Amino acid sequence: MSHLLRLPARRPWSLWTFGLIVAALGLYNLALALDHVRRADDYRALAVSYPPLLRAALALVWAVLLLAFAAGLIRCRPWARRWSLILLSNYGAFGVLWMVVYARTDFARGRIGFQAAVTVLLLVLAGVVLRGRQFRATFRPSPSDEPEPMFGEGSL
Repeated sequence: MSHLLRLPARRPWSLWTFGLIVAALGLYNLALALDHVRRADDYRALAVSYPPLLRAALALVWAVLLLAFAAGLIRCRPWARRWSLILLSNYGAFGVLWMVVYARTDFARGRIGFQAAVTVLLLVLAGVVLRGRQFRATFRPSPSDEPEPMFGEGSL
């Protein structure tokens, strides 16, 4: 009977922090998308090196993915932990590749190596957090979450 009254495991502070950081990235991309849609003509007049509406569409896609991922992390969905490094590494690679393709000035080209190094460092830190014992234990299903056997399975 005591197994029915078991409280759910507390979520570690690293999960909340990691989830909030990913949510902040998603909100940043949402704001970036809205800004580029609203000021697309201004960006074209400034002759930026990229199409503003393409940047807005890509930022909107990243915003949806990152916000869904943050919600999955905070709600301790196993798929969120499984896909976390894949999504974050693709987001980091996208940022570096975007800069490689659209960098015009020497200053912007000089930032490419720095941004790549920071992206790798942040991915390593994310990997360390995701491999933590307490973090992984949060995503394990409890015995009460296991599906009950179907008719004929283990009934004897």
